[in-house]
Amino acid sequence: MANRLRRGDEVRRIEPKVMEVLVCMARRPGETVTRDEFMADVWEGTIVTDDVLARCISELRKALGDRARNPSYVETIRKRGYRLIADVEDAPEARADTRIAAGARITGGRAGAPASARESRRADLLRRRQRRRLSLVLGILLALTLVGAGAFIAIRVYTSQFRPLAAVPVTSLPGVERDPALSPNGSRVAFAWDGGGDEPFNIYIKDASEEAAGSMQQLTDSPADDHSPAWSPDGERLAFARCTEDGCGVYTVSASGGTPALLSDLERFQVRNLVWSPDGLRLAFAGRQGGSGAFGVHLLPLDGSAPQRLTAPPATYPGDLDPAFSPDGLRLAFVRTALDGRQDVCTVSASGGTVSRLVLEQKGVTGLDWSADGREIVYAANRDGAAGLWRIGVNGGRPRWIALGTDGGEVSEPSIADNGSGLAFARRLSRTQIVGVYPGGEPVPLLSSTREDTQPNVSRDGSKIAFVSTRSGSHEVWVSDARGENPRRLTQFNGPRVSTPRWSPDGQSIVLAARRQQGDTNLFIVGADGEVRTLTSDPGDEVAPSWSRDGEWIYFASQRTDTWQIYRMPAAGGDAQVITRYGGVSAMEASDGALLVVRHDRNGLWRLPPGPDGIARDNSITRLRANVAPADWANWTVDGAWAYVLERRIDGGALVVRVETGRNVREDVAQVSDVPDQPGLAVLPGGERILVTQIERGESDIAFVPDFR
Repeated sequence: MANRLRRGDEVRRIEPKVMEVLVCMARRPGETVTRDEFMADVWEGTIVTDDVLARCISELRKALGDRARNPSYVETIRKRGYRLIADVEDAPEARADTRIAAGARITGGRAGAPASARESRRADLLRRRQRRRLSLVLGILLALTLVGAGAFIAIRVYTSQFRPLAAVPVTSLPGVERDPALSPNGSRVAFAWDGGGDEPFNIYIKDASEEAAGSMQQLTDSPADDHSPAWSPDGERLAFARCTEDGCGVYTVSASGGTPALLSDLERFQVRNLVWSPDGLRLAFAGRQGGSGAFGVHLLPLDGSAPQRLTAPPATYPGDLDPAFSPDGLRLAFVRTALDGRQDVCTVSASGGTVSRLVLEQKGVTGLDWSADGREIVYAANRDGAAGLWRIGVNGGRPRWIALGTDGGEVSEPSIADNGSGLAFARRLSRTQIVGVYPGGEPVPLLSSTREDTQPNVSRDGSKIAFVSTRSGSHEVWVSDARGENPRRLTQFNGPRVSTPRWSPDGQSIVLAARRQQGDTNLFIVGADGEVRTLTSDPGDEVAPSWSRDGEWIYFASQRTDTWQIYRMPAAGGDAQVITRYGGVSAMEASDGALLVVRHDRNGLWRLPPGPDGIARDNSITRLRANVAPADWANWTVDGAWAYVLERRIDGGALVVRVETGRNVREDVAQVSDVPDQPGLAVLPGGERILVTQIERGESDIAFVPDFR
């Protein structure tokens, strides 16, 4: 391929990859080519970011004299990919068996090839079908010839591939054992244990090959929580995080016991997932300032220098968690979670730079680690209906399931020995429940099951509760009466995510955000009988819906432009109009017509007064006296003139406050402990009772896979 574009006598040379991008689109004129399809076709076997594709598209447009806003050749399909909208026809000099773009003429105008081009493609399609039929016949004959000799071998290979790896219990203690870290030689497991009750977590070591009842060594004894143990490369020491309500410090202790030594006081930092670099000179951790906001991956030099931030996810993300060094120490893998719950398994250079995505997951990724040879990343997730461990090559590709024999529970936090001699993981049995809190009182369980119950919402008359639950196996909306009794399932999306159900003012329907498998998050309205009406189907994600006070409009957040903005659309359906200019990730109306907004780029709850046309806009805004981080976009609600906010703390608890939106008067209402990242918040009319999600203490044990390779 000459990598040249010709228009009359004008010839322009373009880069080979730019030409391959054009070829990829020219094979399917008028059709959207997704980013993943570009990656598979143009950059097969190579890890690149979306920026590389965007640069190629930009260079192609320059060569064609095209414009992104009013394209004649290449159209951007937001959140999807690109498509060639110019007419494509075979050049006269092109042979029938050549690749289409090697001899194709691309002309201006919208897609729609002339009849001669369609007939040529139809003939080419017929020839390909004939070749496939011939190949199929030959394949069947070959299979019949070899079936007798190869059946036994095939069965042996198949069964050995899917025979579950044996998982040996390492602990079976009461309470929660978490944060397993396998020693470099795979002989010992370090972990954090809460003592079987409401005691603080401390660090312990146990022989990985011992039975669950075997002896273990306690390394720390502190009134604060000690967690996230990380082995030094020589296996002689462990680093760990010690956290109080005021912040965290990083300590080290000898693996044989002794007094822990303070390595770094991180003050207001919240620290998770410590890991030691292979060269022994640095620690990596997931951290954030204060009790809210997005986690980022940080590097902590052991020479006493200040921590360095390595990744900076958008503030609307819960953050970047579970960092793990590659065996050569040059890269880190981690988990990035998006606003609507989607998760990426990502990598980044240990010196910083562009984040590369390996795989996009639909459900919870609960930890990862590198294989000992550095060729794969092993991560824990629930994908394709199978919970457990998955492998993904560092160059991308399709994840492969690791058959693992467990006796129930969620597999999380995999840790692989440096020499590849085993894998440890935590097996968790935990759940969340919805509790009711009277102002100044203690939480009382209201909605509880053996699964997750979360994100409550109360009808305006206080008679009904909607909530999200996994009681049926997937996230669905359930409803109950105000006492939490008579729960029934309302929706049947059977997808990976349903969130933020909101009752209409008349209590007859619910608006919610839902995402089906491998799709965008859209808005739906569900009637009392479960009938579903699609409200949005635009490319991109729409999240955080809420009703106007009169029930005529639906507010929501979307990233249809470059940043998250607040939109509103008629509840009966129709076009959406953008409300904000300066960004927003959730919004609700107050009783005076003002719109309360959580922004994407800064903390706070913002009041947008109604304009002359009755529509609130952010020409004039006031910051209310409530500390809402962008990542806490779902953890607040409105009851009349009051905004109720869940302000999370470093220790995992939260303070419920309310602010009178007109006078900006703040009151503390109640305190709740053990709050998950996205608990949601609901209020019965008049603030009589507050509903919030609380982590119900479950069980978590450590297991070891000795024959993992």
